[in-house]
Amino acid sequence: MAATKDDVDGASGGSSAPSLQTTQSSTVNLSITIPTTAAAAPTATTTFLSSLPVLNPPLYFGIVESEVFRSNKFDSSSFSFVSQLSLNTVVYLSTDELGRELTDFFKEKDVQVVHLGAKYRNSKGITEGMTKEAIECILDQRRYPIMVMCKTGIHISGSVIGCLRRLQNWSLTSTIDKYRNLAGTTKTKFENEQFIEFFDVDLVTLPPHLPEWFMLNQKLLEDERAALSRKECFPGATAAPGTDEYAVLPAYQRYYFNAQGPLTSPSVKFSEKLSLIGDDDGD
Repeated sequence: MAATKDDVDGASGGSSAPSLQTTQSSTVNLSITIPTTAAAAPTATTTFLSSLPVLNPPLYFGIVESEVFRSNKFDSSSFSFVSQLSLNTVVYLSTDELGRELTDFFKEKDVQVVHLGAKYRNSKGITEGMTKEAIECILDQRRYPIMVMCKTGIHISGSVIGCLRRLQNWSLTSTIDKYRNLAGTTKTKFENEQFIEFFDVDLVTLPPHLPEWFMLNQKLLEDERAALSRKECFPGATAAPGTDEYAVLPAYQRYYFNAQGPLTSPSVKFSEKLSLIGDDDGD
């Protein structure tokens, strides 16, 4: 029995049935148009950054004190950086020549080169005479800004700076540690460390025009010596032994300048320790 139109309408809930006839397929355009954005206009920040020169510091460049620098024998890639320092003097400690390129650069910038390495060329390694003269150049304010250089920037210049730290009354541990950090474990030379330790700082003659950082360092040392002579706990101390203020001071401040002070706090308790060596060893 054939279905009528009314039967189809009833089965579909009264809605019109979808057409079963096929129509001619149409071509679908799948091309996608990607919206393009306009190039961002340069801002003031990008313009400023693009105008900055490329600065490449020397390999072992460092700031020793105000207007006192150290470095290796750098090449033309560092000329832009070094130009910003406005150097007045360069103390070169190695025996070899600077080279035409570096010599022309210093001549163009009106930098005075003190080639101590050539003056002490016949000496083996670093000497007390060269170190004394180099430190006296560093302590002359009229030569600032000044740079201390050697071929590698590590051993000779590091030894001279180490002796300068000795003159500033740095502890030997801090001085040697500074040299080792720069040299690295594979490049450390024991003879340089020994030279720093035994260098006689009394050989250095202080020039008449000392820099402010050195005079401040000497003033602090004098304040400490004066406090020691007055038997103060530390420079400027007002607490006197026997007072409540003195009692609350930590031990390291109470005995900071006292050579006879105890090495440990009274609260530390010691117990006798037996020797690891037996009594039957024939002694």
